[in-house]
Amino acid sequence: MNPVKITIDTKEVTQTLARLSPALNEAVRKKAIRKGFKPFVANLKATLLNAPYIRGGKKIHRKGIASATKVNSPKRMGGPGSAIRAELGVQLGKKGGARARNKQFVYPWKENGFMHKNSGRMIPGNHYGEMWGKANVAKIMQAISSEILIEARKILGMGNTSVPK
Repeated sequence: MNPVKITIDTKEVTQTLARLSPALNEAVRKKAIRKGFKPFVANLKATLLNAPYIRGGKKIHRKGIASATKVNSPKRMGGPGSAIRAELGVQLGKKGGARARNKQFVYPWKENGFMHKNSGRMIPGNHYGEMWGKANVAKIMQAISSEILIEARKILGMGNTSVPK
């Protein structure tokens, strides 16, 4: 699965963030990305943990895949008017975390498929993570946008911090 890539570039969010200093702007964006993604990370983990793959897979690998599901956003996002970027996906290798213990290495094979070594036939992938990502992109973007507006309005001291969903 390619990670779910989100880019938010709405006028209201850009105008609200432009009123903050560059350091506060970046802090608000990062905090909002973490808060906005939080329910979706748990949802994706559950989807990947319980996915009915063609070849079942061992539970230890499923746990590794779920543990390595992470949100990633660039360290420096650019200037105050630049688009907000973030991605959600499975982190392969040692960066997946200590709980994954490098057991998530089977994930690309399950998701994208592979060529069987002995028989030479193609084992198809299931693309559960990709389907989940396509189904939830709009909801994730809306959640992050509303979190950005809430956090920015708290800092700016605006009275009503709630945002209609």
